[in-house]
Amino acid sequence: MSENERELLEDEALVLHVKYYQTADKYVVCFTKNHGKLRFIAYGARYVKNVQGRLLQPFACLRIQVQQGQKVDKLRNAELVHLPQHLNMQQMAYGAVAAELTAVLTEDREPDEELYELLSLTLAALNKRNPRLVALSFAIKLLGLTGFAPEMHHCVGCGAEMALPEPAWFSPLQGGLLCSQCRAAYTGEGLEPCSEGARRLWQWLATLDYESPAAFSVRGGELMELERILYKFIFFQTDKPLNSLNFLSQMGL
Repeated sequence: MSENERELLEDEALVLHVKYYQTADKYVVCFTKNHGKLRFIAYGARYVKNVQGRLLQPFACLRIQVQQGQKVDKLRNAELVHLPQHLNMQQMAYGAVAAELTAVLTEDREPDEELYELLSLTLAALNKRNPRLVALSFAIKLLGLTGFAPEMHHCVGCGAEMALPEPAWFSPLQGGLLCSQCRAAYTGEGLEPCSEGARRLWQWLATLDYESPAAFSVRGGELMELERILYKFIFFQTDKPLNSLNFLSQMGL
């Protein structure tokens, strides 16, 4: 099949990741409204006079045309929908978490318009709300949309309802909460205590409306507990560390 006969995809896209490729090119990962995650090479994008290349930056919203190749897709055209908003270092760091989680937990060319809209709202909320809570809420919602969500309402051992304030433990291996009885019989490793406060925080974040958030008191200890549980679970699912989380750690966030 000739190059002209290969499929030309046109879509609205949110840029997740950009890195330099060879001498003058850029490798780009984005999530599109109608085609899901796309990866492509933008040839010549690093040249100063390449206008399209300057548009290819993380969190930008673009209208793109991508042509399928035998080994790698390539960018044909990019037009600006809107540039990323101004973010400080902390907001950018949490935005990078959302972008990397999207890239890691989705498959190429699996359309998910709901996820696209969620990602768009999340990036827009980074400088309006607490970016740490926004990123955590996005991670929880993303797990639900991609089918990776852990069981947070019933014991994964016996199936009993985990009503608050009953004590609970979280097992990344089992994929959810364990009740006291099942925890006593559990012989595996990696259990994390999951307090009532952390579970209430999970429930609040799972339905968080960025525009009009419901009133909720977030306590630092419970927030750190939930982050530890959630990111440990994501590491178990992906089997590799996330660069964005390492960067947050280096920043002391």
